[in-house]
Amino acid sequence: MMNVSSNMTARGLKPITVLAASRPHGDRLRYLAGCRCDPCRRANSLYESGRQRARKNGDWNGIVPADKARRHLFKLSRQGIGRRAVSIAADVSETMICLIKSKRKKTIRARSERKILAVTKADARDHSFVSARRTWKLLRMLKTEGYTTKYLADQLWHKRQVLQFGKERVTVRNAFRVERLYRQLTE
Repeated sequence: MMNVSSNMTARGLKPITVLAASRPHGDRLRYLAGCRCDPCRRANSLYESGRQRARKNGDWNGIVPADKARRHLFKLSRQGIGRRAVSIAADVSETMICLIKSKRKKTIRARSERKILAVTKADARDHSFVSARRTWKLLRMLKTEGYTTKYLADQLWHKRQVLQFGKERVTVRNAFRVERLYRQLTE
């Protein structure tokens, strides 16, 4: 049977004793490597006190199933909010987002779950896609009020004299531009 040290080496990880060797006394890593001098014990005690205080204040960061986060990520995807937008809004790596969605990551830290669940449709990036239904409805309403396609295209900074939006989806930026133009022209 392979021991822990050789297993870590096989995975490209250094043993804690090697990592701690270059650290000064009073560092928690030295304590974890086995040093029990007063400064190292104090560093470990401070760390544990801080963790205990955080847990007491509701900032528990244990391991939780990734299922809730996965369901939320798929819900956000259906709303046009992709992995990059979620990653930026939640401050969680894109790799982690992909691993959760693909079910290769079965458990995550509670804090990561809270951050992912806090992401809403409002966190969509400019280039994310949303339903085009409202955008086209506003454009049709403007046309019924007498505005021409050429005029609307000019106002929306289209170089050609046509409106070039997808029928099913538009970017958040374009949806916002049409919404703003509608408000300007109808007020």
